[in-house]
Amino acid sequence: MRQRIAEIVSYVLSNPVTGGFGGLAILYKEAVLNNLALYIVMIIFFYSILPFSSVYYLRLKGKTDIFMSERSRRPRHFIPGLLGYTLSAFFFKSRGMSLLAVTSVAYFSTSLVLLFFTLKTKISIHVSGLATVGMLIYYFYGLPGLIVLMLLPLLAWARVNTGEHTYLQTVLGALVGLIVTALTLMMLNP
Repeated sequence: MRQRIAEIVSYVLSNPVTGGFGGLAILYKEAVLNNLALYIVMIIFFYSILPFSSVYYLRLKGKTDIFMSERSRRPRHFIPGLLGYTLSAFFFKSRGMSLLAVTSVAYFSTSLVLLFFTLKTKISIHVSGLATVGMLIYYFYGLPGLIVLMLLPLLAWARVNTGEHTYLQTVLGALVGLIVTALTLMMLNP
């Protein structure tokens, strides 16, 4: 039963879900009224579909689990995300949506650092993604971001109890998400 709950938490707080949620929360802060449906679709595409497209493809072919458990297979799967976050930064910036452009840069920066860590060790991408979204929401909204960040221990517990990570790997993921996002926000100062 505990492992099943951990799996559910892992799915609910996975990067496609939290990344898309974070993007939609920032879209609300942008206060855009024109082309709202287009921007919602673009957020889902850039933050929830494109970054994980290669993993979705391999999962559909039965060649991997959805969480890409094997560290050695992970690095190349960062490429669609890095590409998507780059394209989304330009897309949102060209539309005058600077908060979403900064969000894309934060997602890109965190993913790039995670890629470098992944070359040497296994790190929790789940926890890092939630930490990134929590920091962004905290920066733009205050208290709601703290509520998101309070979910980090639950997600760390879930990732350990699914057998995917150790607590050290989840702490590393949280630190990458928190630090890289904070640095991105300080440098870009939206």
